[in-house]
Amino acid sequence: MTEPTGSPPSPTPPPTGSWQPPSSGTSDFGVPVAAGPAPGVAYADLVQRIIAYIIDAILLSVIYFILAAILVPILFVSGGFTGALIALVVLGGLYLVGSALYFIYTWTSMRASPGQRVLGLETVNATDGATITRDQAIRRWAFLFGPSVLSTVFQFTLAGQLGLLSTVVSLLVFVYYIYLLYSASQHPKRQGFHDVQSNTVVIKRS
Repeated sequence: MTEPTGSPPSPTPPPTGSWQPPSSGTSDFGVPVAAGPAPGVAYADLVQRIIAYIIDAILLSVIYFILAAILVPILFVSGGFTGALIALVVLGGLYLVGSALYFIYTWTSMRASPGQRVLGLETVNATDGATITRDQAIRRWAFLFGPSVLSTVFQFTLAGQLGLLSTVVSLLVFVYYIYLLYSASQHPKRQGFHDVQSNTVVIKRS
């Protein structure tokens, strides 16, 4: 008796939202890149992440310079150089607060900053690919931008009196960001130090 012919049954697809154990993929920066955590999902390339950040930085800078063009002349006319200095300090604070709101809101509501959305990237929970929580977004922003925030505050408060120390602080912040890039380039999932601390990962869907 012959067996019935026909094509073998197709494998059952994984349930929506589940991520598969990663395996080694192509090499990047001398370190094997882990395969995507789920079908159609890959860990984002570091160069694309840098470009996305540049886009976000440009958007924030445009808003900052528009506010500066309005606020500085007004306070300069009313308070002279002192008023202009106050305007710069206020603008610096607004930029820092605006940066936090910009990234924390977009990461938690849209799963990506505007710059990331342009390139089809998402910042998600590293465990299951879910939208990150507000706590995760705050921690990620703190580890990613916190040093620059502290450096800016230091510049405003002590730069005039401790110029050499201010330069050292700026250099340390620069070294920290080099470390973030290095840590991301050496991680199989391209998780930088800030991603590890917040349990996040940046992905790209095909």
